Amino acid sequence: MSRTNPDDAQPWRTTWKRSPPGYAIIIIVLTASIFFAYWWTTELPAVVRIAGGPANGRYAALANGLAQELRTRLAVEVVVTETAGSLENLNQLETNQVHFGLYQPETREILAEPNIFRGEEEPAAFVSNLYPEFLLPVAANDSSAALNRIDKRIWCCNDHLSGDFAMTQLLLRHISDDRTINVEHVPYADLPEQIADGNVDIGIICCGLRAPVVKELLTASRARLVDVPFVDALARRNSSLSRDVVPAGYFQIAPAIPPEDFHTVSLDAQLLAGNGTPVGLVEEVTRIVTDARFQRRHGLNRLIEGGATYATQRPEFELHAGASHIFYPDLKPFINPDFVEGTEGIRSFVVSLLAAVWLLHRWWTKRLIRSQEHRLDRYIRQLLELERQQMEVDGEGNTEESQRLQTMLDNVTVLRQEALSEFTSHELNEDRAVDCFLEMCHALSDKINAKLTRHSLNALRQGL
Repeated sequence: MSRTNPDDAQPWRTTWKRSPPGYAIIIIVLTASIFFAYWWTTELPAVVRIAGGPANGRYAALANGLAQELRTRLAVEVVVTETAGSLENLNQLETNQVHFGLYQPETREILAEPNIFRGEEEPAAFVSNLYPEFLLPVAANDSSAALNRIDKRIWCCNDHLSGDFAMTQLLLRHISDDRTINVEHVPYADLPEQIADGNVDIGIICCGLRAPVVKELLTASRARLVDVPFVDALARRNSSLSRDVVPAGYFQIAPAIPPEDFHTVSLDAQLLAGNGTPVGLVEEVTRIVTDARFQRRHGLNRLIEGGATYATQRPEFELHAGASHIFYPDLKPFINPDFVEGTEGIRSFVVSLLAAVWLLHRWWTKRLIRSQEHRLDRYIRQLLELERQQMEVDGEGNTEESQRLQTMLDNVTVLRQEALSEFTSHELNEDRAVDCFLEMCHALSDKINAKLTRHSLNALRQGL
């Protein structure tokens, strides 16, 4: 009996081997799609926008310094937007008008303007504390104004959306005589002139000690610092405030300004990022903020001293994932969170599509197999022909018939070996046709062996 060519028994496999590499094409397309999705979800914005606060203020100076670093490191366009202050910065972050903004803690709670924020989600994410902002009430040098006087007077501060206005409201509640005080809004640039001209009695400033407006007011002999009454009580009532001191001679040595230690309260200016700001961009900004050269250049002494501990203490909002990767590198995930979040819907679609493709391919393969002759059909027909032939031999004849039976038995063995060589162990377990073929082989072998046994017994009896 001649051996068959396995390829002749597997027409569907031959067709697949000669067809285009379908699986390879699918893998290439999926890989390219993943790379494109990763690039698209992690790409930096074409223009980075920073809310910087009022002109001539500390926020503006720091925002411009941060913008310059970003231009140098990332070669991107950076725009610093002039705003009225903390509350406007927070509003712009919530509405995705800017990517970063500086903010004075508790401003939103102190001013309590419910119509400014539009949802229960946090309006922004925390990046880092930068420096302490000091409450610095000032009055004209020749004025006898004091914060705890009861007579009717005029206070001034920055815009109603600023941290200065929030601290003014907090101070008014502290001294409990706000009904006798008229609060006007005066920009930083106009404040020295307004105080010198006597248009206001007291100006309320809450900013870093390096703010240009403070130095201009105090060193040009236009204004002096006004003591904050019961400063310890003010600090204790508000969780965001800390008791602090401006050392004598900080602004000028001769004559000393202030002439003696000035006791006041401070709170930490915070850098915030919009919730939609890319993680990679926030990571780079956090690296800039934690860079010792940047800190020294901008006088961020508390940040230099306290490091990551100071940078992350008492945040008003949740820490941004990009900042967390820098401050806590051990917790940084392997895959960019922007990519994970941005492709969530795509992943579900791709998984569903792959499942559908796999099921379709399985159905189509089975359909092709059913439409063609089964690989075992030819072997089964040959096996049936051998069974028909063995029925013509009764096993009681001469030696020639015994030889024919032996040849048939050998052919059954060869046929079984050829058939089994074409199947994997998985197919042997799954394909019921293989089980049927093997049982037929065993049954035919038993029949032939039985006839050979009878022939041997007959020959033995005849010999006796």
